[in-house]
Amino acid sequence: MSKKRTSVRKRSKLQEFFIYFVLFLVVLGLTARPLAKGAMFYQSYWGGAVFVPFLLLVAATIVVVAVMNWKGK
Repeated sequence: MSKKRTSVRKRSKLQEFFIYFVLFLVVLGLTARPLAKGAMFYQSYWGGAVFVPFLLLVAATIVVVAVMNWKGK
């Protein structure tokens, strides 16, 4: 029996960054939906109120940190 080598296609760093960026935009869009409807809060899975602008600020901070770390590598 011979072992066949299967090559695993690796993504480039740019493709990986693009995939994460698109996923982030989807999540950010879903998060911003209550603001588009005029609501400042929405009910979380556990029943608590979530302040949408704060959540968007946290998401923007994560993006800034990710971009800064991306350029640093």
